[in-house]
Amino acid sequence: MDPHPPSREDDLSECERRLAAWQPAAGNLDADAMLFAAGCAAGRRGRLRLVWPALCALLAVQAMGLGVWGLSERAERVALAGRLQERAPAPNVPQAPAVAQLPAPRYTPSPDDYFQLRRRLEQDSGRWPASALAVRAQTIARPAPGPAILRAGQHDGLLPQ
Repeated sequence: MDPHPPSREDDLSECERRLAAWQPAAGNLDADAMLFAAGCAAGRRGRLRLVWPALCALLAVQAMGLGVWGLSERAERVALAGRLQERAPAPNVPQAPAVAQLPAPRYTPSPDDYFQLRRRLEQDSGRWPASALAVRAQTIARPAPGPAILRAGQHDGLLPQ
């Protein structure tokens, strides 16, 4: 029930009025007897009381069966491996299969082919064009600028003026 009843009876609907009028019978209420009866009812077991033990027993039997099956399979595998080693002939060195002669390549690179020109330029660096050598020398001579190293108390060049 609401601890704060409405200020007027007109605020309640018909259903609310009927519910507010209902009161529990104070006759023979015994809290201890009620709790005892609830405990007895919870402790009673029906048909399902044997489900968990039966399920556990079934899983235990299944685990033992799988264990026995696994051990027998391993024993058979070991016995078969032993029989195969007894029957195995001495290892023969297999003869190398004759390599079929590959046909001579039909492609003959021309002297003006890119890869031929590149190979000649790499072998003789004096043939590089002057502009390529200058660019290469500049990239080798000057290392890439790295980040500025900041030092404690340094104020020049860091903050805009």
